[in-house]
Amino acid sequence: MLVAHFIAAALAPLLVRRWGRSAFIALAAVPGAATVWALLQAPAITRGDTLSTSVAWAPQFSLRLGLYMDALGLVMTLIAAGVGALILVYCSRYFEDSEPGLGRFAGVFTAFAAAMLGLVLADDLIQLFVYWELTTVFSYLLIGHSTEQKESRRAAMTALTVTTAGGLTMFVGLIMLGRAAGTFVISEIVADPPPGGTALNIALALIMIGAMSKSALTPFSLWLA
Repeated sequence: MLVAHFIAAALAPLLVRRWGRSAFIALAAVPGAATVWALLQAPAITRGDTLSTSVAWAPQFSLRLGLYMDALGLVMTLIAAGVGALILVYCSRYFEDSEPGLGRFAGVFTAFAAAMLGLVLADDLIQLFVYWELTTVFSYLLIGHSTEQKESRRAAMTALTVTTAGGLTMFVGLIMLGRAAGTFVISEIVADPPPGGTALNIALALIMIGAMSKSALTPFSLWLA
């Protein structure tokens, strides 16, 4: 699913050049298919089963590229993929074919949908951070879509500054959490949480700051102003 999203994002400018705004319908088929796939997994997930896959990345550091779906992951996948598909369908009639940079917007939004999907399914703290920062970069490009407008460029830079600072704060917290748990595998941390202590409390606080900055919660809401 993730590979299909990124391939679609790369092809989006070509599709828009050929089909105009109707290309958004074709692009919506990718997150739409992910939504259908997730729904097909629902019976097994609701019985308590989980889906997981992983590839060793840096075993000496307990790092891997892993994807994991449990009940929460199923719900978040349905939200990320389902809403993404609906927005792409909406874009097919919201924009005009003459919209400047429409192909770029289509590609960036599809890539953003891919990053969101990777974020909700990631089973490694470092991998989660990579997807987290990808959403930051793609958000910057989406907010600054109207490059000819000063307000658009200013809003994009403000969003990038605030969310990047929050993301780096989260990164420190994720490293501390992984070291405290003795593993960076999220499913293993959830199954066997590390003992409480000052270091763990600081790690969770830093992660929370990162989440608040991306969610535009006070005092980080200025990037939505």
